[in-house]
Amino acid sequence: MTSSLALSFKASNATTASMTDELAEVYSYGELVFIGCTWTLVAVLGVVGNSLVILSVILSKLVQTSTNVLVVNLSVADLLTSLSLPWSSVVMLSDGASWPLSTEVPCQIAAFLFHTGLGASLYNLALIALNRLVRITRPLATYNRIFSPCKMAWIVTFAWLVPVIVVVFPPTIGVGNLGIDTKLPSCSDDELHPLAELYNLAQAIGFFPVPLITVIISYLAIYMYIRGHFKQLSTITNGDNPTPHPNSTEVPGEASDRASREEEYRSGRSQHRISQQQLTITKNLFVIFVTFMLCISPYFLSLFVPTSKRFTLYFATILILNSCVNPILYGAKHPQFRKVFRPMLRCRWERIPQPSEALKAMLARRQENNA
Repeated sequence: MTSSLALSFKASNATTASMTDELAEVYSYGELVFIGCTWTLVAVLGVVGNSLVILSVILSKLVQTSTNVLVVNLSVADLLTSLSLPWSSVVMLSDGASWPLSTEVPCQIAAFLFHTGLGASLYNLALIALNRLVRITRPLATYNRIFSPCKMAWIVTFAWLVPVIVVVFPPTIGVGNLGIDTKLPSCSDDELHPLAELYNLAQAIGFFPVPLITVIISYLAIYMYIRGHFKQLSTITNGDNPTPHPNSTEVPGEASDRASREEEYRSGRSQHRISQQQLTITKNLFVIFVTFMLCISPYFLSLFVPTSKRFTLYFATILILNSCVNPILYGAKHPQFRKVFRPMLRCRWERIPQPSEALKAMLARRQENNA
């Protein structure tokens, strides 16, 4: 029994040493240190930025909308991803193929947070696209009925339930495991598991096809609808509607018809002004999806190119940048979040627009303390 355990231990050490030597042929220790420090910096920026997004929704009613429930859900997913990154840095700053602590549980938890956060991000982006599709193309009453508070709770639950099942269920039946990825030194999948490739395939199938198809179809439908909307608006605006000469005689029916066309035109312009903010929000949320795809595409494409092993870790670094870039996009482009971010970053809490009850209570308490 003792000799069997000893042989098993020696075999495990030999495998780890082999993987360490193989990793050293691809990346120098200096590169691992640089990338590990970069991941830690991204983690700090991601935690701060996504916490800012979540806090802004708590403090201001201006951003407490159905769409922003999904935006906050996306920020929570990015926050979990950010919290998982320092543990991968620990792997990189060691020898790149072993775990320096006495237990791998922290690495396994980090792997769970990373994969679940990635999957939840994809499903949230898909749900945001559907939300925008209904908001732009359907009456407001229909939108409010579909995205009521009660139904939003189920929608948010769905966005997390699917990724959790995809990540947790396969290991429970012996397909793959979470832990140290020795090929890509990080807390991810245990690549030494005999069914590791099947586990990777299950994640790919569970995470990507449905959300990506949903997003593409939704934004394509939005584009077609907006294109048709502006064509119709252009027809109303540029149609023949000549102003009658002062000395001309005008049949009452013709005057009524002209007044009707003018009213239709004014109504069309008014509806255009009302929808302009929604169009801006939709465009900015589409930019967030495009940014997400630009971040994850290099890494996943590299998995199908055997000769790209030398750059896989760098592509993975581009992938994790997505966890900290969304708050920057909200602050720079999103019209609602931008109004809330400015006073928050300056700590001028009293200037936050449409303060929530929580913010009002905080300001009242501060006034009492200063009195």
